[in-house]
Amino acid sequence: MTQEHIDYIESNMLLFTTSRRYAPAELQKIYEIYNAVTGENKKVTGCGRCQTNVKQIILFNYDKARRKD
Repeated sequence: MTQEHIDYIESNMLLFTTSRRYAPAELQKIYEIYNAVTGENKKVTGCGRCQTNVKQIILFNYDKARRKD
């Protein structure tokens, strides 16, 4: 996880901790971070459960990166 990703998560924490409808640019960034963290190439989807899982994995890795510092 890059410092840019950490900064984005910190400045947009509500995107990752609440359930809401996302703008296409927000979803694109969320999946960009997810793909960078996991090495996968997951495509943006409108599936609510998929988005929740992606956000949980990002937050898990964010917490892990923050504890490392």
